[in-house]
Amino acid sequence: MSSSEEIMLGAKPIRVVDKLPTPEEVFNIPRLTWGNMMTKVLGPAAIPLGMAIGSGEWLMGPTVAAGYGLGLFWLVWVAMILQTVYNVWWARMTAMTGEPINVLLARVPPKNFWAMTGMIFTFLRLFWPGWAAAAATGLMAIVLGRIPGAAEAETVRWAGVALFFLCAFLVLIGGKIEGTLEIVEKAMIIFILAALIIILVPMSVTPEALAEAGRGMVSIGYIPPGIDILLFAGWFAYIGDACAANHEASGYWRDKGYGTGSLVGFIPAVIGGKKVLLSPVGAIFKLTPENLKTWKVWDRLVSMDQWIIFFTGGMLGMYLPALFVASLVPPGTTLPAWGIAAHVSREFAARVGGAWGYYLVALTGFMVLFSTQLGVVDRLIRVISDVGWSTVDSIRRWAKGDIRKFYYPALFIYLIFGSISLWLAAPLIILLIAANIVHFYGLWLIPALTYIDRKILPKELRAPLWMPITSWILWAFHLLFAIALTLYYGFGIKIF
Repeated sequence: MSSSEEIMLGAKPIRVVDKLPTPEEVFNIPRLTWGNMMTKVLGPAAIPLGMAIGSGEWLMGPTVAAGYGLGLFWLVWVAMILQTVYNVWWARMTAMTGEPINVLLARVPPKNFWAMTGMIFTFLRLFWPGWAAAAATGLMAIVLGRIPGAAEAETVRWAGVALFFLCAFLVLIGGKIEGTLEIVEKAMIIFILAALIIILVPMSVTPEALAEAGRGMVSIGYIPPGIDILLFAGWFAYIGDACAANHEASGYWRDKGYGTGSLVGFIPAVIGGKKVLLSPVGAIFKLTPENLKTWKVWDRLVSMDQWIIFFTGGMLGMYLPALFVASLVPPGTTLPAWGIAAHVSREFAARVGGAWGYYLVALTGFMVLFSTQLGVVDRLIRVISDVGWSTVDSIRRWAKGDIRKFYYPALFIYLIFGSISLWLAAPLIILLIAANIVHFYGLWLIPALTYIDRKILPKELRAPLWMPITSWILWAFHLLFAIALTLYYGFGIKIF
């Protein structure tokens, strides 16, 4: 394997390696089987899925379902298909270059500009830890045995701070941060989906809600008249994590070791980890027949990870909570911004006639929202660290090659200012504002990724044309919502 040869790839050089490692070599397995793929190989997609289930599926999804019914169910499967194709598109770029997308953006002229722009958008989108505050309402509902009221608002906020710090603790431990998050997120996703599929939905769903859901899935183009544009646009943005901003999770594919990601290093944890030399530039492989054959295997694994884990989990995670809520509350209900999970807990308890139902829903809601905040804590600091590490030489010199010396001080600063922000607004309002930043993010990001794919990457490694075309359909949705938001909040004009 060559480690010294470099070529220009866009605006920056990249290392060229003679041999692309095989999945068997990276994961130390004799051959790929369904068993070891599910236990050792697939899994990075579980981290953005855990974030998706909390933001769109348990906060905005139930709010839309309670207020406007299930007529928008058609938009769920449309959005999930668009986002999964988009996810495969950027994940394969990371696997072939060993660079997360925010780092890869530095290769688009002018050098480093788009990487820094992406980092700023990520900061604006994820700085507010509203998921911790929302999760705290579920936690306090368990502790109090009832929905927290105005008198407990201060207690809920402090509980949110505690959960925020618990998320930070979890990214302190393990060999690599990605590995810890993958284990924790998988465990919570399994619990959440099992609770919904086996207990909550079967015991609560009504024939009327099922019929409405069926109509909604085929009512393509239907939009409830007079719908709140901030809620509508934010809900769409957070179907399946964060629409165009899903690329912020690309670092997990590098750290897992997909493709040349196995050659450039990863972000290790402080407790249980050790210093790892994370390369400031990625690596691409020589286009030999052997490497191209191995690349096809990695390409299939990237696709399987997204479609098996992300798409399937996202569809279930979006449909089931909305169906659950629509079966429990009458149409037109306005759910409390401060305690959606706790409110639904009370309604389910009244339906099944037992306290166990209340606590099960509260626990499920807590885990849903906590899983999102856990992913957010790392994702924000990961993007800042990756971009800073790859673009600012002085950071690497100061840290003496140990990215943890940059990652964890940045995490500490985030904890302090993020905790203060919990006193500024109700969680749903914070998250709706953050969600709608995604639409303006996607307007420049998808064109930039198209430039990388069609102009910078070797033609042998470019995605099939239908992938960028599908991603441009997603771009059109972002444009529509960006226009709608601008017209309404800038000029008072409603188009829905």
